[in-house]
Amino acid sequence: MISPATILVVDDEAHSRTVLVNMLKQDKYLVITASDGREGLAAAAAHRPDVMLLDVMMPGLDGYEVCRLLRADPMLLHMPVLLISSLSDRESRLRGLEQGADDFITKPFDTVELRTRLRSITRLNRFRRLSEERARFEQALACAPDGVVLTDTEGAVLFANNAFCRLFEEGSPPAEFFDYLPEATQGMLREQLRGLTDVTMRVGPCETAVLHPRRPGTLLEITAASLFWEGHPAWQFNIRDITEKKQLETQLMQAQRIELLGQLAGGIVHDVNNLLGFIIGNSQLFQDEHPALPSDRLTAIVAAAQRGAGLLKQLLLFARGEDGEMLPVDPVLLIGEVAGIAEQTFGRKIAVTIDLGSNLPDIMADSNQLHQVLMNLCVNARDAMPEGGSLCLRASLRTVGAEQVHALGPDAKAGDYVVLSVRDTGTGMLPSVQARIFEPFYTTKKKGTGLGLATVLRVIKRHRGFVTVDSKVGAGTCFSCHFPVIASPAPAPGGVMSSSGARA
Repeated sequence: MISPATILVVDDEAHSRTVLVNMLKQDKYLVITASDGREGLAAAAAHRPDVMLLDVMMPGLDGYEVCRLLRADPMLLHMPVLLISSLSDRESRLRGLEQGADDFITKPFDTVELRTRLRSITRLNRFRRLSEERARFEQALACAPDGVVLTDTEGAVLFANNAFCRLFEEGSPPAEFFDYLPEATQGMLREQLRGLTDVTMRVGPCETAVLHPRRPGTLLEITAASLFWEGHPAWQFNIRDITEKKQLETQLMQAQRIELLGQLAGGIVHDVNNLLGFIIGNSQLFQDEHPALPSDRLTAIVAAAQRGAGLLKQLLLFARGEDGEMLPVDPVLLIGEVAGIAEQTFGRKIAVTIDLGSNLPDIMADSNQLHQVLMNLCVNARDAMPEGGSLCLRASLRTVGAEQVHALGPDAKAGDYVVLSVRDTGTGMLPSVQARIFEPFYTTKKKGTGLGLATVLRVIKRHRGFVTVDSKVGAGTCFSCHFPVIASPAPAPGGVMSSSGARA
């Protein structure tokens, strides 16, 4: 229900105030009175009336001065003022308008004329206030992080803020809100909204996918309510993008599973190692007891069991997720261990080789984390070669000059580095994809988490290093992880070898 307009009457004559009050109450106005200019200013600030009826000729502050002070106050700047005076000359009228009055009526006034002018002024002032409130409302919603949509009871969009528009491909609000929701969600929301009997009641929250999203896989959380908009029944939908929240929940569950795996891995490795030890020991005893029998198969059994034990040892390293102590790490041994796991787990379609430079120094590093970095890169390389290909793990020594730093990225610094590289012959990456690969949760894989390369970057930064990427579509990708040199070079074999140690 619309409240009655408020009229402030400012006049130093009690009789004039009484006449005006009696007349205005006939039109159901709420009337406030003041007996001089200062009292009128105070009442205007306190009540913010729709119109001030202001006498011109008053002691102290006259009507002209009151007008001037009103227009100087930002809170009262737009309040309509109707001057009432016995002065009817042109100069007096112009002076009143110059001081900020909106209209001027002469005593004795025509009652019908005054009432008509007040109705017009109050309507215009109410419209102005509503327009200002709507502008403030729209400005506030435009900056809101969540989407807000107002529709009629059929779903036609009446208002949508920027956050909602950003969810969709074209970046503008759809004509029909429900056209962007799956049929099941549409039906549920319509049924629940039509069952609301009070505007204070709410529907939801409900989680749903969205049709035609700007970002594939977008998930929304929707709450809704009924309300009146411009005098008609309407629905309001508050929409929150929970895609990242759901990804975080999934990552948390995966992290908990990995943590549990780490807790169980030690015991599992111990038990399986005992079984492998039993196989190795009995195979060797059988060879000793039957020296005349061919030993090729027994030798193969022992070698396979020993490789299995080594693989279990390496898998145990990956199950430990905490940052470990920084100790000198031999890059040659590191590359060999990771290449061995890759060769045994990636299958025959991927040929794994290693390329080791000469006189490679140690790296001051967390060995477990370096294993994690290289295995992440190897897994990505495998996924980029679904039909098979070549995977090369390389360790080399590189000196970065001051003139090269800018081209190598923001984390690069001049100095000597051991470079651990993983190169594949896979599909390669578009420049637009390459620009985002280290962002958390960004992935091009259907079942990817988007955390692998983000973890690689975090680990390399922890080791005061940097990473570069060289990739071309159809020509493969090479990740080069640079780690600062911390020790004098130690001799190491050179040349390209297979992962088992034989020269290629």
